[in-house]
Amino acid sequence: MTPGSILRGTAILLALQWVSVLFLQALHIAFPPALLGMILLAVLLLTGVIREQSVEDACTILIEKMGMLFLPAGISMLLYLDIIKAESIAIFVTIIVSSLIILVTTTAFVELLSRPRKGGKN
Repeated sequence: MTPGSILRGTAILLALQWVSVLFLQALHIAFPPALLGMILLAVLLLTGVIREQSVEDACTILIEKMGMLFLPAGISMLLYLDIIKAESIAIFVTIIVSSLIILVTTTAFVELLSRPRKGGKN
């Protein structure tokens, strides 16, 4: 891990973020730029346009510091603890229902993909 590799990786990640922001602003699409940037990164890594070694050091540092990056959000929740308590049943029901929907959808999708195809080899 060298300073140059960290800077190069960070520059690539920031460039992808910048491109995704510009793209979404130009097309007036309501979509998270960070998510589009991650999708672009995945596509560029899978196609070999960007080598894994180019961003590996920067990503390693970001993953190591992930807990620190989430800390402000956790502390902010303390500011709204009274609202969270008042809405706790709605929050709990939403978590349970959305988790069940995800579970059922994922199961159905896996079942659909794992069925043998008619006339094909499997």
